[in-house]
Amino acid sequence: MKKWLALIALAALLACVLAPGVSFTEDRDTVLLARAIYALARGESYETKLAIGTVAMNRVESVWFEDTLSGVLNQQHQFPIGNRYDAESLSAAHAVLSGRRVLAANALYYHSLDATEPWRIEPVDTAGSFGFYDRDCSL
Repeated sequence: MKKWLALIALAALLACVLAPGVSFTEDRDTVLLARAIYALARGESYETKLAIGTVAMNRVESVWFEDTLSGVLNQQHQFPIGNRYDAESLSAAHAVLSGRRVLAANALYYHSLDATEPWRIEPVDTAGSFGFYDRDCSL
């Protein structure tokens, strides 16, 4: 009996050492959010990436928007979604989907602060080159 247990333990140890690293596949929402974050904020700080993700999740939690992340991100002219993402965008997506928020719940919109047509209201917060707003004041 002891020989069998030792043999099983040895086999498990060898499997851990010799097998390639265990990885997990990302779920669809995480990848979708990471792609949106990357498309908008790839040259921005990690905090800005978290802010973009927070706006998306604030919308999911709002009664005024779709109640799924894919529904929010796929709304026309709201969030660009590219085909790429990087480790930092993926990390920000994981953090936001795990509940981390860096903006108030009323921050539902974003707009580039250096846009040629700025919004005529003050942002409720800023991060990087983005202003975050509690209402849509696009022109």
